[in-house]
Formats: sequence, C-alpha cells, structure tokens
Amino acid sequence: MASSLDHRFDKLYRRYFREVLAYCMRRGSADDAYDAANEVFTIAWRRLADVPTGEAARPWLFVVARRVLYRRRGGA
Repeated sequence: MASSLDHRFDKLYRRYFREVLAYCMRRGSADDAYDAANEVFTIAWRRLADVPTGEAARPWLFVVARRVLYRRRGGA
C-alpha cells in the first residue's frame, strides 16, 4: 500500500513533469533535458518535506531545475 508521501510525490510528478521537462528542453538537448528533469524529481523525492504544497511547488521545481542545469554545464 502506498504511503501518503508516495501519493504526494506521484501527484507532484504527474502534475509538473512535463512542464519541468519542457523547461529543460528549452535550455539544452533532448537527452540532457530528460536526464535533468529526472534529476529534478529525484531531488524532489529526497527533499519532499521541503517541497511546498499546492501551486507553490511549481516555482520550487523550476529553481531546482535551473540549479541542476547550471551544475550539469559545469557552472559555466
């Protein structure tokens, strides 16, 4: 049986994955974008207690995506 955390993450993933992926795709190659978007949601899973609830989760995810992309480019 799924826990409430699993349910919350699933809802977050279903709601925002495409938007985060599109954000990453606008800033790099498709392969890199999928890897970056998956990394964003790995971070979200590990830090789920820090992810805001409701619509406030969206900007949090985009900040994480920006940092992931920056780090992947070697901080350049």
